[in-house]
Amino acid sequence: MIKASFGLSETGSVRNENQDSFLLDVENGIIAVADGLGGLPNGERASTLTLEILRRKILESPNHPLGDLITEVNQEVRKIGYDLDASGFGTTLTMARFLPDRSVLQIAHVGDSAALAVSGGMVQMLTMEHTVAARMVAEQWQDASEAIPLTAHHTLTQCIGQDLYIDPQVLEVEVHPKDRFFLVTDGVTKAIAGGTLNQSLMAKTSIGQLCQGLTFQIEAAGSPDNYTIVGIEF
Repeated sequence: MIKASFGLSETGSVRNENQDSFLLDVENGIIAVADGLGGLPNGERASTLTLEILRRKILESPNHPLGDLITEVNQEVRKIGYDLDASGFGTTLTMARFLPDRSVLQIAHVGDSAALAVSGGMVQMLTMEHTVAARMVAEQWQDASEAIPLTAHHTLTQCIGQDLYIDPQVLEVEVHPKDRFFLVTDGVTKAIAGGTLNQSLMAKTSIGQLCQGLTFQIEAAGSPDNYTIVGIEF
């Protein structure tokens, strides 16, 4: 069972609007973060609406395969977005669903937000970025990450709400007592270097204090983007 949880979302120091949203439904074992695409209209609505539709669909069909469910969420969000504007809208989505009967956490992911696990004294990044930069690295277009254009790190190869067909990353993780899981938007991962973030996630404090500590680091780094953190502990 989920013994502790915490969630926060902040605008940051540069943006005028917070287009991030999060879902923390401990009773039903559902958590999620979404980051609306700033290059398209209605980013805030895209992220909020996506999480509302996600929660509704999970509660309506709790045994529905997660990949199919995310595909359905995408199709419903896409229709609404294009009804609102000719450009549509878009958002990232990283979510987890706890299945207590199997002691597993199911994770589905589209975009460049992230899911991380803290277990056995180690931090593991569970998701992969769906960005042009990540694709370039995977296909060995560039040997040195610093040679990849900055824009490639912010250009998504897939998201919720734009294309009719998407290919979400879906995985299952066994859950053990004292394991912690964190879902964060890229306002966290792009503000705090990977090694520093991992070290911070291993702090022996309450999950709420840990998340609040991350906000201090992000603000110290200039908080150039909206940022959202959701954490749970078993």
